[in-house]
Amino acid sequence: MSARPKIYRLAARSLQRSGCEVSTATGHTLRTGLPVPVGGNDEAPQPVEMLVAALLGCKTATTHFVARHLWPRPHNRIERLEFVDVLAERDERGALSMPIAAPAPVSAQLTLVQGIARVTPVAGAIVSADDVRELGRIVEERCPVAAMLRASGCDLRIEWTLDDQQPREP
Repeated sequence: MSARPKIYRLAARSLQRSGCEVSTATGHTLRTGLPVPVGGNDEAPQPVEMLVAALLGCKTATTHFVARHLWPRPHNRIERLEFVDVLAERDERGALSMPIAAPAPVSAQLTLVQGIARVTPVAGAIVSADDVRELGRIVEERCPVAAMLRASGCDLRIEWTLDDQQPREP
């Protein structure tokens, strides 16, 4: 592995009211906005929603990578990864308290992200609930976005579960 850092290049410009359009060096465009009650026009996801989406996207990519290297072939693939009941929390006083020039009474950071990661291995794979929990432990350790959120003090509580999709007996 190279000791050189991975570089991400982006550019951004404001849109009407409080929106933002971000262009990536890889040719993608992302937009963020705010809901009407806080001065936006509700035409795009809020930046914090995009942050949580980035967390889930990073966990997804990391999960597939880790499974390919953790589980024995030929059943080292994941058929499906589904995140359900995901909830992110922060104290709005950190961003919205007044007067605006005074120090905020609390941090504006996310304090909690919780949910369930439901892993479905490929058909025929012999994967246990313990295997999925170990997969989740390694993903939590290896996911760059999760590492950043944890370093900020955010409590990440993702429960990793096995969804074997086997027909259930009545």
